[in-house]
Amino acid sequence: MSVQTESCALHTTGSSRDADVASLDHLEQEVADLDALILDAVRRRSDLARSLGAVEVADPADPSSSFSELGPDGRALERMLARLSAAEPG
Repeated sequence: MSVQTESCALHTTGSSRDADVASLDHLEQEVADLDALILDAVRRRSDLARSLGAVEVADPADPSSSFSELGPDGRALERMLARLSAAEPG
């Protein structure tokens, strides 16, 4: 998946290995927290889509996508979310 984001640089004062480890630990925890939020959001989206009935699949000729800002992978993400919504909850 190719997603463009602003770059994040780690800046620590001095050359303390502890500061580097703490910064990396903080970033790893932030990624884990975001992963949990994403999973919750995908589950909620799937539940809502099931409640709405049949999941609409975008027309392949239609270039618009809710995730178009992600580039070519946005369409793949949209299709994957549609498949997850169509699947029975397990």
